[in-house]
Amino acid sequence: MGRFSTLVTAVAVVALLPFRADAQTRDVTGKVTMAGTGQPLAEVTVSVVGQQLGVRTNERGEYRLRVPAGEVSVLARQLGYKRQTIRLGPNENTANFVLEKDVLQLEGVTVTGAATTVDRRVAATAVATVNAAELNRVPARSLEGNLAGKVAGARISDNSGAPGGGAHVQIRGATSVLGQGDPLYVVDGVIISNAGISSGASAITRASGTTGSNQDQVVNRLADLNPNDVESIEVLKSAAATAIYGSRATNGVVVITTKKGSAGQTRWNLTQRVGTQQLMRSLGHRQYATLNDVLPWVDGPIGEAAAREVCTPNCTNYDWQGQLYGRTDPSYETLLSASGGAGNTRYFASLNDRQESGIMINTGARRTGGRINLDQTLSSKLTASMGLDVTRNFLQRGLGNNNNAGVSPTYTFGYTPAIVDLNRQLENGRYPLMPFDGGGAGTANPFEVLRAIQSDESVFRQAGNLRLNYSALSTARHSVQVSTLMGYDRFQQEGVQYSPNFLQFEPADGFLGTAGQNNVSSLQTNAGMNAVWTWTPATSWLTSLTTSVGGTYERQKQEIYRIRGRGLLPTRRIAAGAQDIATEDNRTEFRDQSYYVNEQALLFDEKLALNAGFRADRSSANGDRERFYLFPKYSGSYRFVKPLTDKIDEIKVRGAWGQSGNRPRFGDRDILYADGGLIGGQNSLVSAGLLGNTGIKPEVMNELEFGLDAAFLKSRVAIEFTRYQRRITDLLLTFPLPPSSGLGNQIINGGQLSVLGNEAVLSLIPLRRGKFEWTSRIIYNANVQYTNDIPVPAFPVPGSFGAAYGRNRITANTRSSYIWSNAPLGVNGAVRDTITYDSNPIHITTFNNDFTFGRFTVSALVDWRAGGAVSNMTNNLWDEGGNSRDFDAAAPASIISATANQPASAACGTRTLGACRFFTFNGGDTRVYMQNGSYVKLREVTLNYDAPDAWAKKLPGAKSLRFNLSGRNLMMWTDYWGFDPEFNNFGNQNFNRFIDLAPFPPSRQFFLSVDVGF
Repeated sequence: MGRFSTLVTAVAVVALLPFRADAQTRDVTGKVTMAGTGQPLAEVTVSVVGQQLGVRTNERGEYRLRVPAGEVSVLARQLGYKRQTIRLGPNENTANFVLEKDVLQLEGVTVTGAATTVDRRVAATAVATVNAAELNRVPARSLEGNLAGKVAGARISDNSGAPGGGAHVQIRGATSVLGQGDPLYVVDGVIISNAGISSGASAITRASGTTGSNQDQVVNRLADLNPNDVESIEVLKSAAATAIYGSRATNGVVVITTKKGSAGQTRWNLTQRVGTQQLMRSLGHRQYATLNDVLPWVDGPIGEAAAREVCTPNCTNYDWQGQLYGRTDPSYETLLSASGGAGNTRYFASLNDRQESGIMINTGARRTGGRINLDQTLSSKLTASMGLDVTRNFLQRGLGNNNNAGVSPTYTFGYTPAIVDLNRQLENGRYPLMPFDGGGAGTANPFEVLRAIQSDESVFRQAGNLRLNYSALSTARHSVQVSTLMGYDRFQQEGVQYSPNFLQFEPADGFLGTAGQNNVSSLQTNAGMNAVWTWTPATSWLTSLTTSVGGTYERQKQEIYRIRGRGLLPTRRIAAGAQDIATEDNRTEFRDQSYYVNEQALLFDEKLALNAGFRADRSSANGDRERFYLFPKYSGSYRFVKPLTDKIDEIKVRGAWGQSGNRPRFGDRDILYADGGLIGGQNSLVSAGLLGNTGIKPEVMNELEFGLDAAFLKSRVAIEFTRYQRRITDLLLTFPLPPSSGLGNQIINGGQLSVLGNEAVLSLIPLRRGKFEWTSRIIYNANVQYTNDIPVPAFPVPGSFGAAYGRNRITANTRSSYIWSNAPLGVNGAVRDTITYDSNPIHITTFNNDFTFGRFTVSALVDWRAGGAVSNMTNNLWDEGGNSRDFDAAAPASIISATANQPASAACGTRTLGACRFFTFNGGDTRVYMQNGSYVKLREVTLNYDAPDAWAKKLPGAKSLRFNLSGRNLMMWTDYWGFDPEFNNFGNQNFNRFIDLAPFPPSRQFFLSVDVGF
């Protein structure tokens, strides 16, 4: 009981507050319909203005609501519609509402606490919400792809083009050097894992480590969620909004609400989708005309012999990329859902099966799952809701990114002239050996490798939640709600790797054949209790006052076991019995506890909104596990309704300040010993290189946000502008210890990062005439990121290839997004490690347009990134191998022209373009491969047709029919040399997100969907 004593006390205080019973009440009844059609609207919430809770309309749009005696304002609202308020006199008992479509999505609610919300129009922080229709216009590999370009303040990018997902979300810049960088994801109140854990491909590629690496095209677990089950997503960005999640919220919070049932008979929906994909952008390949052209690039006698055999004297050039990445096999998705409600029960259930074909040989992904959500009224005071989601995700993602075995295709192709037909099967069932790049065990034929290896990832995931809500008091003026939430998220991930002993590259490490098994078990649980008291006084100046208190207990446990065996007997596919065995056994566990208090006030007919509160957290990861760290927040907004002229509907000014945290990593407080191996046949312990710190504490972000929202011309134009200033203190940093201590480093708190940024959203209806309507939304994001101070010597951020290829560096009073790399910018042109470019874009702007004419809707999303340098290591290795597509092009006088701040690079002389680039790089100037990552991308296009009811009735039992033709990543306009400037070799990390090294290429995707409602 000691663990929850603070929580119980707080809840009791609210429950025992004195209330005056309001005996004089009356019932108000009415109906809610849709403007223009008169169609009844079910599941509309009808309440007294200021109250958190109300009643919901039935399938006929009818409701009954108890209200105080006297004058009262009654509100009707539903997501996707404009809210409506009706003022009733003392003797009026009927209120009928007619709701208009909220085309610009100006309405809705936003989360303000663990159990409280507020109308978006009075919210005091910037709100980003994506509804189901906008989210699922075009299918994506994972949920992050559905969100890309639709959230102000969020930079969302794919790490590679491999099937199954793997994307990064960064909200308002990097906020930690060593700590967690991903947002916190909450589904129906349950915190879920978005871990990205390697399934061991590096056992084959030998990119890094022995059993797993972050260079293995890692998939983060948000890929397991079915986007079609999502009703809405709200992204909490500012510290004043995320403070309710305490020491895990510095990177923002993504609140996902899944679909619920609604009153009425069961409604079935079946969607069948078929699609295809193709290589969006090829690197091309140098074309060799004759034997003399290719001989300088064959690298050794084996390659020379092969070249002389096929070039007699003219060479045939093969499109290896087109052959390897040329699969256009169909992809399929089947979705079935049912929702309805009768009596006191409402339900939603769904099944899904998604089969995605990869463009590379032997790649693809399949996600199969089901969800059920139930809402049950147990009595007049007690309600319950529960949800269960079960998913199986199977992925075959092939090979890509960095490798040291000659098997990553894009890497290998860079060093090998494409003059040999590698994609042909010999009489013995094998494929030709790769004769170039040495022609021995240091390389391989990717066409054979990808057909022969096994590189699978299988995930079985279950997540569930149970919420109970008890109405302790419900009168005309007072409402006390007590709720509890319990949830869990569990997944088991299995990775299987196998490379047979006959493959060309296998002898390079002295062992023939490789097998790996990777097992991950993750369990997260959280429980919370909340009490909310809402007071709606009968005064002209105070609309409502809402007090909420509560607390949570959270636990996250993860176990990883890996084994890799090298030197396999023929036919053996497991590590047991191998000549060389490596293992990894890793376990982590966090336990967190919190309590919170929040006060929310609406005044002057909901024109003024004030919010204040705090959350106190303690964690097993902190040095002092008993200490609670406080994260306060304050915010306010004021609405000016129709100021100056009727052309201005409303102007809202808002401001907020808050704190949120980023807890220490597992083991930062505890590390004392390490495994010393066998000494004299006995196990041993030695001092760890990293010393634990019993004083370690969470990083703290202080954020000031202010902004303006306005609507004009009867909600045909809306603008939102936000300026934010972030200051992150008590950073987790590595402190070097004196060599005399016998230790290496210790994790400490200290220093400061900061981010200054702007967000703007313009929503408008440029044209509305008859059956035609054009809606448009433009989202603009820009920020700059600084390191203000650090108490340790300047250091490069971990996760890069060093100064030769560029990396971020943490240096006081400098932008943390700057790329530091070798360049001849020292005295007299000396090469030194210095600032060369900025990896942070100048801005990212998206253009989202919808055109509706009758039953047709056309939508398009265009994404524009301006600036942001990328270290194009792919171009570097293709130039080194002499195979870049523009290698023979004429070179300028120098690759880098002189500017006021930097001198020109070395003179090219008579060298060709590719030769000059590599010559310049080889002379110590990395600037030639720090390329502009600007692009304009046609990210989504969709054509939708809602068929007439007469068409639907031709199908037995059908009531609606819709056809949809859509495409993703259809076009990209850029001067960037590589596949896609979004890609990153190291996956999800806070910094060094600009390294392009032989990734799996991107694909454009097309889908045809048929949706039938029953």
